[in-house]
Amino acid sequence: MYDYLIVGQGLAGSLLAWRLINHGKKVLVLDDGHASASSMVAAGVINPLAGRRFNHAPQIHEWLEAVETTYTQLAQQAKEPFLQWLDMLRLYHAPEQYRFYARLPEQEEIKDLLGERFPSNEPPQPVQAPLGGFTQHRTGYVRLPALLRFLARWLRERQALQTTTVDHEKLEIHTEYVCHEGWQARGVVFCDGYRCMHSPWFGYLPFAPDQGEILTLRQKPEARPGQLPDMIINGAQWLLPMGNGMFRLGATHNHHIQDNQPTEEGVSRLLQGMETLLKNPQLLELTRSEAGVRPATSDRQPLLGTHPGYPRAHVFNGFGAHGSLMIPWYSEQMCRWLIQGRALPATADIARYGNEAA
Repeated sequence: MYDYLIVGQGLAGSLLAWRLINHGKKVLVLDDGHASASSMVAAGVINPLAGRRFNHAPQIHEWLEAVETTYTQLAQQAKEPFLQWLDMLRLYHAPEQYRFYARLPEQEEIKDLLGERFPSNEPPQPVQAPLGGFTQHRTGYVRLPALLRFLARWLRERQALQTTTVDHEKLEIHTEYVCHEGWQARGVVFCDGYRCMHSPWFGYLPFAPDQGEILTLRQKPEARPGQLPDMIINGAQWLLPMGNGMFRLGATHNHHIQDNQPTEEGVSRLLQGMETLLKNPQLLELTRSEAGVRPATSDRQPLLGTHPGYPRAHVFNGFGAHGSLMIPWYSEQMCRWLIQGRALPATADIARYGNEAA
């Protein structure tokens, strides 16, 4: 018998399984071959000051420490890098952002995240910055596809990964154990992204799925050094230099679509945004368009914990667009909850919705 079945081998399921196995637990990850994993599409951007208001979480430095430690340890195991720190250029795209920025230097805990401000006529990168902006530190990205491929190999070497689609009607959750297609375990953890909202156990939670489209672009042969950015550019959209002349551009947000099919409208909107973002947009050409559904939540907090009526059913989910930043730290908290019963962060614990469980 396994200790845990984990549904989903996206970043959440992979890191939780990795931690549990390293703590001596017997785990089996059930995944549909990433057929619907948003992690395989996501750019993996690390950005501790989120959104147009440049908000940060109280535990942001704990998140960043876990990011550094976790991805470095995985890189050492894999003998390939996954985390790339890269400064970000934040471009104001609305006048009220002057006010949002003005309060940041007063907050001691995030002063190390703030770089130099620049006026509209002197951006330090080849971008259009009609309202100016500032440089941000402790940003970067995670090479998610490479990381997930390594973790899939790591799990298979330990007979801890099965490619299968979990059918909720065939998943039995009993008082003392759970069972699916002959695999028995002492518990099951749902790390299956937005699909969890269709679960008979966790459908009551406030998922707010958010489809996003991302483009992969290639530098044209005629481009010269200095004509395209070598920092992450974040304005109304973001542009991520991936090295070797490759870039990723994103992202759209759509709460009404729940599939991984890119649209002509989304591609057009992103390319139009690039025209207003860069000084030399003609030097990039589209190579691929992709879409994924982020497992966002209505209160923008993740969903961790145990079902109030089914003590063998757990959830580790709801990280939205910030999984690469949040999951390393939260996977530590979830691991401690499952193994030691240590309290989860109150803002993430699904106990906050306990009375709404069906």
